[in-house]
Amino acid sequence: MQNYDLIVIGSGPAGQRAAIQGAKLGKRVAIIEKREAIGGACINTGTIPSKSMREAVMHLSGYQYQSIYGMNYRVKDKITVADLSFRVQHVIKTEIDVTMAQLSRNGIETLTGTASFIDPHTLRITNSRGQSDYQADLIVIATGTRPAESPLVPLNNRTIINSDQIFALSNIPKTLIVVGGGVIGVEYTSMFAALGVRVILVEKQPRLLGFADSEMVEALCYHLRDNRVTLRLNEEVESVEETADGTVVANLESKKKVSGDALLYAV
Repeated sequence: MQNYDLIVIGSGPAGQRAAIQGAKLGKRVAIIEKREAIGGACINTGTIPSKSMREAVMHLSGYQYQSIYGMNYRVKDKITVADLSFRVQHVIKTEIDVTMAQLSRNGIETLTGTASFIDPHTLRITNSRGQSDYQADLIVIATGTRPAESPLVPLNNRTIINSDQIFALSNIPKTLIVVGGGVIGVEYTSMFAALGVRVILVEKQPRLLGFADSEMVEALCYHLRDNRVTLRLNEEVESVEETADGTVVANLESKKKVSGDALLYAV
């Protein structure tokens, strides 16, 4: 059984900072990540991919130049999921390499697998190669978050997805239903609208982004509507189903039905 001064569970931004700070204080440190790729949700599925996708959308759609060259201007006519994914994966790989180099430079050992506690100072790591036990004086839990799930929304990793599964879409949908008017929902609504997708945004609150300044939200809603986004506020999803022809239907509590080619659940 190997012994460390500090073990950090989770290699996202919080886990990285904790591990590096411990190493700089002269401690023997290990960091555990259940994915094969280091970096947690931030690098692999969350912040970095969404911001990289935004930049790819802004460039390929020619959005920033449409006021000069007209609304029909595009850098690339038919933008595909593969076009976006290619650019995003390149950024992710670069960020992983930078993080790995930083951990290695500070003498931090990286362990791959799922960690579970045996006692307050002993962890068992399970991976494809079996199980191993490790001990540490201090253990930091920095496992982060994952997208919300609901029994009312049966995710299929194809047409009914969450924010981690954006690149599981086989093609850019013509109509997209987004459930959730928070930061993630509004962010992807804006991106797909810039690609020319007809987006229907469903939010159970009377306004988007409840924490933000009301004038800013009002201006945002104006621009979203200007990009053909339909806002359905004060509406809550009762159930979601996929029809035989592949159409996704969201049944609202108001008994209205909203249909589209795909649905993003971002509550």
